[in-house]
Amino acid sequence: MVTIARSFDMTAELARHRARGPVASEPGAPNPLFQTLVNAQIRFAEEAADEVVSLARDWRPDLVVADPLVLAAPLAAAAADAPLVHHLWGPDLLRASEYGYPGSGMSADAWPEQLRELYARHGCAPQAENAVATVDPWLEAMQIVEVPSRIPVRFVPYNGTNVLPVPVLAPSRRRRVLVTWGSMLVIRDGIEAFPVADVVKTLHEHDTEIILAVTSADRGLVPSLPSGVTVVENVPLNAIVPSCDAIVHHGGAGSIMTAAYYGVPQLGIPATRDVQTCCARLADTGAGVSVHNEDVTVDALADAVATVLTSDRVGRSAAALRAEILAQPAPAEVVARLGALAAGDLG
Repeated sequence: MVTIARSFDMTAELARHRARGPVASEPGAPNPLFQTLVNAQIRFAEEAADEVVSLARDWRPDLVVADPLVLAAPLAAAAADAPLVHHLWGPDLLRASEYGYPGSGMSADAWPEQLRELYARHGCAPQAENAVATVDPWLEAMQIVEVPSRIPVRFVPYNGTNVLPVPVLAPSRRRRVLVTWGSMLVIRDGIEAFPVADVVKTLHEHDTEIILAVTSADRGLVPSLPSGVTVVENVPLNAIVPSCDAIVHHGGAGSIMTAAYYGVPQLGIPATRDVQTCCARLADTGAGVSVHNEDVTVDALADAVATVLTSDRVGRSAAALRAEILAQPAPAEVVARLGALAAGDLG
């Protein structure tokens, strides 16, 4: 691992955007949130470009693999004369965006001038498609667009290591439900984007064992909780989910796929367009239920929780979704295909 662009903090950039509040956009222009994302990624590319290019020239990698968001990745690939492969983490939202995103289908002529100038300085030509292929752990049936040169791969949950609290390891005498809102929601949208108090209250009324998984930074935002709720900090989801009967989350792709891998029924409560898309695709499989944050009422939440906890249909669909994931090519198999790309076999 090599650290680059130490001076740039994407999390802080997003937090500053939230602090500034919404900004009106001109008709036909990208919405302010998406435009902020693009601008932040361009700024990150500018900060990272010199170091990434220097590293690529010195190290001479045979292949560059990157999230499509990372606009400095094509510069590294060009500097090393190596192919670039994109790696998705969920639905291809950038490609599906009505505004387009550089390197993910957007015409090179439509790239922001600031980014075109950066590429020109490093001798890298803007292209509609930056990558020769895309590794995709999101099931094809759940994708929202056709991904060019798609390479499917099995999603394997791994959320880091940590010390596990005993209550997580001990078997539960009641239905155990995990509640989490991920790590980025509060930074982007604030804790008000997830109705944690209402969720916990509803689950408590269903006589469940509740585990609330939070980051250390979010621990102080947790409201007053009824007795019997276990709060764990920085515990990997993949360590908790297998012991749970259901999960309630904010709709992030990582949360969805981790629960799907273990065949656990899900309730997604999305607040923003990206996670709404993820939850809609989950709901289409029947393995979960989605209730938009703005539509959360006492009755709607009670109905959704009851469905996730008691519906045989949801349970069967969750098991079927797990089977689909396990049927995907293992990462070790995909490595062979990537090796062929690195060797110049682009067929």
